[in-house]
Amino acid sequence: MSFFNNREIAIIFWVLIFFVLILFHKKIRTSLFSFLKILTSKKIILLIFSMLLYVFPIIYLFHKIGFWDTSMIKDTILWFFGVAFVMLINSIKATEHERYFKNVILDNLKLIVLLEFIINLYVFNLAVELILMPILFIIVMISAFAELKEEYRLAKKVFDYILGIIGICFILFAFANIFIDFHNFANVDNLRSFLLPPILTIVFLPFMYFFTLYTMYESYFIRLDIFNENKAITKYAKRKIFALCHLNLKMLNKLSKEIKVMKINNKNDVLTILQRFKGN
Repeated sequence: MSFFNNREIAIIFWVLIFFVLILFHKKIRTSLFSFLKILTSKKIILLIFSMLLYVFPIIYLFHKIGFWDTSMIKDTILWFFGVAFVMLINSIKATEHERYFKNVILDNLKLIVLLEFIINLYVFNLAVELILMPILFIIVMISAFAELKEEYRLAKKVFDYILGIIGICFILFAFANIFIDFHNFANVDNLRSFLLPPILTIVFLPFMYFFTLYTMYESYFIRLDIFNENKAITKYAKRKIFALCHLNLKMLNKLSKEIKVMKINNKNDVLTILQRFKGN
C-alpha cells in the first residue's frame, strides 16, 4: 500500500465499499454489468490498445533521457485512465470549441496545476482522509444537485462556501508541510512527478487530434452511406471530401455542420455541393 498515499487509499476504500453496496441492488447491478460490457467492447479495447501503442514509445523515450523511471508508474497509469482516456471519450468537445487544443495546453500551464499537485503531495493521516473523502463527495454532489434547481441556489452558495473553506485548509496544510520540510519538497523527483502529467497531456494531443479527425470522417461518411444508395457515387464523394479537407479538422467540422445531409445522384452533384461550400 506504500504505492499509494493516504488520500488514494481512502478513495480506493470508499470506492470498493460503494461497489459492494450497489451490487446488492439488482437494477444498478444490471446497469453496471451493461457498462462493463461496453468498456470491454471491441472498439474500446482497440482504442486502449492504440493509445498504448502511442504512449509506450513516449514513455520509453522519457526513460532513455532520464526523465521517467519506475517510481512514476502510478502517476502514468492515473494519467492514462484519468486524463488521456477521458479526453478521448469527450473528444466531441474538440469539434465544439475551435480553441480546444490550445486551451488544453494553456490549462496545463496554469498555476492551479501546481497548486493541485502540492495539495495531493501532502495529505492527512489515513483516519482523517477516510472521514474527509465521503464528506467531500457528499458536499460536491449536493452542490451539483442544487445548481439544477433555481430554488436551491442559496444552498449551493452555502455548500460552495464550505468547499472553499475546506480547500483553503488543504492549501494551508500543504504549505505548512513545505515550510517545515522544504528540503524534501524541492527535489528532482517531485519536479518530475509534477511535470509528467502536463507534458504527457501535451504530447498526447496529436493522437487526440487524429482520433477526433477519424471519428468525424467516420460519422460523416456513415451519413453519406445512409442517405445515398449508389455506392460508387458515395465512394467518389468520400474521396472528394477527403481531398478537400485532408487533415483539417476545422474545415471538416464546418462541412459537417453546414451540409449535414448530402443527397447525391451523380458526380456533378458532388462537385457542385463542394464547390458551393468552398465559396461560402
